Parts: sequence; structure tokens; C-alpha cells
Amino acid sequence: MLNQELKELAIQLNLNNLRDNLDDYLSNAEQSNVSYCEFLKNVFKMEIEEREAKKYKMRLKKASLPYHKDFSDFDFNFQKSISKKKINILCEMQWIDRLFKLIFLGPPGIGKTRIMVSLGVEALKKGYDVFFVSMTDLIDILKYRKDSYKYNLLYKRILNAQVLLLDEIGYLPISKEEANLFFQLISKLDEKVAMVITSNKTFSEWTEFLGDPALATAVLDRLSFRCEIFNLTGNSYRLEKREHLFNE
Repeated sequence: MLNQELKELAIQLNLNNLRDNLDDYLSNAEQSNVSYCEFLKNVFKMEIEEREAKKYKMRLKKASLPYHKDFSDFDFNFQKSISKKKINILCEMQWIDRLFKLIFLGPPGIGKTRIMVSLGVEALKKGYDVFFVSMTDLIDILKYRKDSYKYNLLYKRILNAQVLLLDEIGYLPISKEEANLFFQLISKLDEKVAMVITSNKTFSEWTEFLGDPALATAVLDRLSFRCEIFNLTGNSYRLEKREHLFNE
């Protein structure tokens, strides 16, 4: 009877973790002979951990990451053009608070997106709001947001994110109109949102990609302010680690 009353009180206080696990908590406390204060501390601690876990899951869902991987299994022996020390420094997330842009340049398959996603996961763990989008999808969002509820919602997520992960700039050509929309977004986000950007194009090739030297200069001017550039090299991980159907 008392346990049921405690559960009802937990419901009124929105202590859902306590409501669901009260019997186990009481049983463990009796077996461990903990003090009342220790018991309450453990209950409150687990309630907070449960709430943080739920918040993390919600942030993760909204982030739209293509997959979920942190740096625990990142192959630093394969991708040697960025050190584990630099990754550890980036994982401290000071670059987010300082509104920096991290730009990873290099050919396909060398781990640019993998690093980006893992930085996004680490940022989510530390409580930041993150949003991932490829350049192709971003252009669609910018072009059709006024006529589409879905795209308008995604556009708002971009504006409200603390960290924008923008993948694959330069892989596909864009029109002058699309380049202008991209420039307008970068201008709107400048000094308001931290970014991680990947591209297979060097900055000198962005003029061709954007189709306008003046526009390319304006975009790069905004991206280069408070910016750290990582030129990644190496072979394609997918080609190196590809699986074979036949062993010959």
C-alpha cells in the first residue's frame, strides 16, 4: 500500500523513473543498508540520468544523422592526416562556444563524413542541438521551404541548431539561383551557429562550383572567419576495406 502511494506521488512530481523502478530501488536499499540520505541521493541521481538520456535521444532524433558512431572505434591508423590529440581537443567542444567552423577537405572515402558525424554525436552527448544535412538536401530545403511544411520545418531546425553539419559541398553542380540561396543562408548563420563542413573541392575550386567569382569570395569570406581547415589525405577506406564475393 505504501509503495503504491509513493508511486502516485512520483507521478504527481513527474518522477517517472522513480515510479517505474521504485520496487527495485527499495529492495536494493534494504540489501545494501544505505542511509536515508544515500538512498535519496541515488534516487535523484538516477532520475536525472534518465531524464538526460531521454533528452539525448530526442536531440539525436532531431539531428538527422545518417548513422550513429562516436570516436571509440575510429581508425586513426588508417586516417593519419588528423591526430588523435586534435580530435580530443575538438571533442572538448570549445569551438562550438566560440562559433567556429571546422572544414574538412579531401577526396571521397577518406573519413570526412565519419569525423563530422562523430563530432556531432559528441556534441549531442554534451547537450548541444545538432542538425546534419547534405548539400543536395540543403538546396532542396532552401528552394522549396516556402511551399512545403516538411522543408520549412527542416529549415527552422537549421536556424535553431547550435551545430550545423553540412556534408558534401561541391559534389554536384548547383545553379546560380541555388548558389545565391546558399550564400543567403551562410550569411544568416554567420557568427550565430557553429558548423562542420565537408567538401571534395579545394577553396580555389569553389568559384567553378558556385558559378560566380564574387559570390564564391563572399561565401568563403564568411566561412573562413573563425575557421579551422583540415586537409585530409589518403586512400578510400571503402576501397581498401571492400568485401569480395570471390576469393581468388
